[in-house]
Amino acid sequence: MRTTIGAAPGSARAVSGLGRGTSRTGARARAWGGILVLLAMMAAAAPARAVVYSQYTYERVMVPMRDDVRLSVDIWRPVTPADVRVPVILTLSPYHILSKALDRGETDPPAPWGSRFVPRGYAYVVADVRGTYNSGGCWDYGGIKERQDGYDLVEWLGGVMTDGEPSPAAAWSNGRVGMIGASYDGTTANAAAIEQPPHLATIVPISAISRWWGYAYQQGARSTYSGESADIDPPSDTPADFMTVYGVVPPYDRQEAIDGWVPRFTPCDRVEQTIHGYDPEPDYDEFWVERDYLRLAERVQVPVLVAHGFLDFNVKTWEGTAWFQALPGEKMLVAGQWPHALPVYSSWVTLLDRWFERWLYEVPNGVEDEPAVRVAANTGGFREQETWGDGELLELPLEGEPVTFLDDGLLTESEMLRGIGAERYARLVVPGSEGLAIEGRAVLDLHATSDSASTHLIGIMCDVGPTGACTVISRAFLNARYADSLSSGTDLTPGEQRSFRLEFIDKDWQLAPDHHLEVIVASSSLTWVASDQARARNTIYPASSTLEVPLRAG
Repeated sequence: MRTTIGAAPGSARAVSGLGRGTSRTGARARAWGGILVLLAMMAAAAPARAVVYSQYTYERVMVPMRDDVRLSVDIWRPVTPADVRVPVILTLSPYHILSKALDRGETDPPAPWGSRFVPRGYAYVVADVRGTYNSGGCWDYGGIKERQDGYDLVEWLGGVMTDGEPSPAAAWSNGRVGMIGASYDGTTANAAAIEQPPHLATIVPISAISRWWGYAYQQGARSTYSGESADIDPPSDTPADFMTVYGVVPPYDRQEAIDGWVPRFTPCDRVEQTIHGYDPEPDYDEFWVERDYLRLAERVQVPVLVAHGFLDFNVKTWEGTAWFQALPGEKMLVAGQWPHALPVYSSWVTLLDRWFERWLYEVPNGVEDEPAVRVAANTGGFREQETWGDGELLELPLEGEPVTFLDDGLLTESEMLRGIGAERYARLVVPGSEGLAIEGRAVLDLHATSDSASTHLIGIMCDVGPTGACTVISRAFLNARYADSLSSGTDLTPGEQRSFRLEFIDKDWQLAPDHHLEVIVASSSLTWVASDQARARNTIYPASSTLEVPLRAG
């Protein structure tokens, strides 16, 4: 099916379509509330290229993958002169059932990417992840099939079928494909990039996962609903929500013959995915290795523009910052004080225009010569610099007598911050921490003993001013059985004093001159991570412990 539309993308018609797509309620809609701000910025920004196309075509095609499963692919491309071929911007997404962008009669390019880039001379493509909406096959939870699908789609859009023959896209594609998306949509871009499709020219992962194990678990502790934070879209809903929502709802039009389509009640691999996704003893085994893109970051050879928020409690910040740091080639990082959402950065749209112009149209605009990092601390305002998180580590010894507390499995962060149940945690001052500028990943080297073979250890790093109130900077959660190795949990020796390294999620934070750091240590934080089943009595030794603080360079 191909339709030619005369109204320009970005016109009133396209904007009204956006309103329908973003009016949904619930957790994901609220988590993406910042999208309207971005759209206003996009409308105000001047186009990077002078060419503007007023007409576009739309079509839906079923694209065969290497295992013969066919994915549903929606294509919007500008109507150009016959001899003009255009680059492609691809979003590989499981969220089609939420956006409802292609109900009958609705063919506007979806905002924000389609309505922005189609009139600027790019084909914009949205493909349904296998096992979701109109695509065939079984959802693969970030696995090898999803990685390979990204490769096969990029090559098809670049003009090559899986058997090496020219694809229909060869008639209109210039052979350069970029990928963009936020959350899962950005994760599929990371997944495709490590597979090295020859026609991939760049990716823009926003709030994206680089290591699925690190999405579900923080040092072996299972993330749960972060009900005490402003974030309302936590990682505990994966993989369950994909099995019951995205991967259950049938295709929109069952009358279309979809080879490889699997009825949504078919079990597929859901048992294995559920066990691995929620196991309280999460061994980092072959299942997770296959879904660890970070370990293969050196394979990414295309330019990458990473964007991530320091207030993202869903896809934790280090999924983006660690990915940026590990990438070997041309790269850029935009990071600031926003949650699981699109960047709150005034120059974002202009930067995005120039980024795609450079890598998809090969316009020498010099974007690669600019500072690689644009980052905002809690104090506001963006800094430009070449690296992030590579500064000096300051080791700050703690002080105090040993503290013993019981893990009753019920303690919440709110209680700790309000000073309730002091017998269940310890609050420690960090001497010499006044006015520090933190950039990167702090680590608490905690000496402790436990009377149990299993326990959790929780850290909360606080910015404390004259009032004594704790403003949470970052959190660390450790399943102590995974302190030595992620590959398999090992029982603790009850009564043995040892060191545990609690890693705090990456942050960029400036303390005021009269503010200092404090650390709260406990063994449960009920609304953030699932509690350990053992009710251990733990003793910590502050005088033997240290806090390693990464300082901002310069």
